[in-house]
Amino acid sequence: MTKRIIYSLSVILFFFQTGFAQSDSQADKIVSDVLNSVNTTAFKTNFKLDIRDKANNQNQSTSGTITIKGSKFYIDMMDMKAWYNGKTQWAFIPQNNEVSITEPTEKELSETNPIAILSGFKTKSFIRFSKKKSNEYYIIEMIPKVKTSDILNIEIQVNKNTHILVSLKLTAKKGNTTLLTLNNFQKNIKVTDNYFVFNASKYTGVIENDLR
Repeated sequence: MTKRIIYSLSVILFFFQTGFAQSDSQADKIVSDVLNSVNTTAFKTNFKLDIRDKANNQNQSTSGTITIKGSKFYIDMMDMKAWYNGKTQWAFIPQNNEVSITEPTEKELSETNPIAILSGFKTKSFIRFSKKKSNEYYIIEMIPKVKTSDILNIEIQVNKNTHILVSLKLTAKKGNTTLLTLNNFQKNIKVTDNYFVFNASKYTGVIENDLR
C-alpha cells in the first residue's frame, strides 16, 4: 500500500479524453508558469491525497507535507517518510523502523514527485481549459497525445491570483481516480541539500535495506 501511495504522489502527483486537436496557448502558458515558479526555488506544501479504486470499490486517504528543491524532495507522512537527493532515495517506514535505499529511474521518479509528473506530461499532452468554470481558479485539462495511455484525463486547478497549483486530479481509463489537494503553499524556503538525505543517526536501531 505504501508503494501505491508513493506511486500516486506523482501520478497524481502530474496530467485526457479524445477530441482535442491542439493545445490552448494561454492554458499552456499557465502550466509553464507554474513549473517555472517551482523549478527555480525550493517550496513546501501540505497535501491531501485521495485515491478511489473503482473496480474494488475502495477509497483511501492520506496527508502530509512535501518539500521540493529542483529534482530533490522530502515527503513526510504519518506512516512513511521519503528523501531523494537527486540520485538516491530513502523510504522509511516508522512502524518497522526500516529504510529502503534505491536509485530510482527517471520513470520511477515521475511516479513520486507530482511536479515531475506535471512536467513530464506537459510535453506529451494537449492542454486545454476545462468546460468547468470558476471565478477563483483556472481549470485546465491535459489530454494525452498517445491514445494507448493508461491515463484518461488529468485536471489541474491553479489559483488565478497567485498562479499556485492547488489541486491535481488524475482519472485512469478503468475509472480509478487520484486527487491531490495542496494547501499552505510556501515558496522561496531555505533548505540545504542535506535536508533531502536520510540521516540514520536520528533513528536508533534502524534497519537499512540497501536495494541499489
